Formats: sequence, structure tokens, C-alpha cells
Amino acid sequence: MTSSNVEGTQFLQNNEQITKITQPILSQFDRLIQSYVLFNLLFIIAGLLEILSMLLFFTFLTQSSLVAFALSLIFLTMFSYFIFRVYFQTAKPEQLDHLKNQFMSNFKTILDYREGEPEHHIAIAFCCSKLSDQLAGKEFSYYRPHRWLGLFSSMLEKFSYWWHWQDVLLMRELLLKASITEHVKLVRSEPTNLEFHAVLANAYVLLSSLYASQKKRLEKEEDQWIYFKNYSAALDLKFRITAQKAVEELKILNEFAPNDPWVHLQLAYSYHDLNMPLEEINEYEIILKFNPDDLDALYKLGLLYFQEGMNAKGLRIYETLKHKHYKKAESLLKLYGA
Repeated sequence: MTSSNVEGTQFLQNNEQITKITQPILSQFDRLIQSYVLFNLLFIIAGLLEILSMLLFFTFLTQSSLVAFALSLIFLTMFSYFIFRVYFQTAKPEQLDHLKNQFMSNFKTILDYREGEPEHHIAIAFCCSKLSDQLAGKEFSYYRPHRWLGLFSSMLEKFSYWWHWQDVLLMRELLLKASITEHVKLVRSEPTNLEFHAVLANAYVLLSSLYASQKKRLEKEEDQWIYFKNYSAALDLKFRITAQKAVEELKILNEFAPNDPWVHLQLAYSYHDLNMPLEEINEYEIILKFNPDDLDALYKLGLLYFQEGMNAKGLRIYETLKHKHYKKAESLLKLYGA
């Protein structure tokens, strides 16, 4: 879905200004993640040293009662690790939520935030979305080897992803939900403003796209990490719920302005992002009823026809485009039978 011009608020014209707001939070997020990494490494190293020491001095230890003490120490280290790990895993969502609230609070202070002011809700929503974008891919980057260890970079990226994808996903999810909350406030301020409903639908689309992209990534890993299947099912449920909310907003747009080509174009973009090709086809067909000479809409409709196996309809569009825009027609024909 395209960005609405309401995002062109005066508070967000300067990318450097946005970076100054988001960079401290990104640094705090990295420190939080790294603290968990350090915690795990310390316990792993301690456990390995204890086991190694016991193996090296096993003969000596078996000649005294110290062997029981050594085994108890190893057991205590393992028990303490699992207890603290459960505690930290439970506390992490609260810490990430606190980090998100801190970001919003700092931004509201800079903005001189006033509840019910449309531009302020737009600015906060947009900045939350931007911060979420800046976190994309971070789960791969927490273990960077030196150049002479470049051979292990792929393995370390995979390990980093496996260890931290849930943290990055949760933080992005919290930010996009905060963006949705601000868009809801925006709609409440002007309930019949179609553009506000469009950006709220877009916010739902962004969140559903986050779930969908992560689900696809997990499905690629299922053969190697079986436990990913459970997370994949949970993400699929979240995607469906969020996508349904986006569709409801889109239906509001259609209800208020059924004859507005702009509304149907927004619907087409959103259905595309939600992977709903039949609904997307319907919207482009409506657009072409209003404006038969819209070659971009005609070309996209032809692509969809071929992708969905409606080859006869696709060829009719090819014939139309051949007389109006030969290059588009040739490009479209390449998809026939693909």
C-alpha cells in the first residue's frame, strides 16, 4: 500500500532528526540483547571449565570426597543457569515494552505532544514504524567475526538469527502495535476521513506483513530446527487476525466511497500486500471501469490474470496493450505459461 500524504507531516521531513530520535533506543536495544548474550556466555564458559577441571583432575578427585563436591558444583551451575534463564526470558518482554514506552515518551516530549492533535498522532505512528524498519535484519548481526574468520560468517549469522529472532520480532511487533494505536486515535478524531482509514489499514498491513515474512523465514528453517513449527503456527494465527482487521478498514473505505478510483487503488495495494490476489483482481477491474485508459492498472491486472491461471483474460489484456503500449505488452506476454 502506498504511503499517504498525511505522513508528510512537518515533524518528519528531516531524516537526520528521525535518526537522532531513534538511535539512542537502538543502542539501548543492542545493549539489552548483548547483556543476555553475556549472561549465557558466562554460564557456558563456567560450566565448561568445571567439566574440564573435573576431567583433568578426575583421578585425584576420586581418591577423596571432593568428587561429590565437584559434581554438586556442576549441578548447581546448570540449575542456576536454567532458573536465571527462565527469569530473564520472562522479564525480557517487559523490558522491551518499557524501552518502547521510553522511546514514545521521549518523542512526545520533543514533539510537545497533545492528545487529539492529528499531526502528533501521525508523527508518533510514523516514527514507530521507522524504528521498526531500522530493526529489520538486526537478528543476523550480533556476531560479526574478524576478517580472517570470514569463513565462519555464514554460520555465525545463522546462530545469531536462531538466538535473537524472537527478540527483534517482539520489539518490532510492539512498535507497529503502538503505530496502530496512534492511527486508531487519528481515526477517532475524524471518523469519516477516508485518508485516515487508509493509513490505519496500511498500519495493519505492515504488522501482518511482519508476521508473514517471519513465518516464511521460519518455514525455510523447519527441517533444521523442528521447534520452529510451533512458532510458525502462532505467527500464522497472528497474521490472519491482523489481516482481517486490515480488510475491515478497507471495507470501510469502499463503503464510504465506492466510486472513488483512489480508494480502489489503495484497496488493490493492500490486497497485494495481504497476498489476496482474487480481491486484488476485483479492485483493478473496478478501477478500469472508471478509467479504461489506465495502462498501469491494465498491465497489473494482466499480470494477476496470468499468475492465477486466467490465461484467456490475460491474453485479452495483451491484445489491448499491444495497440497502446507495445513494451508493456511484450513484458506481459513473458509471463504466459510461466
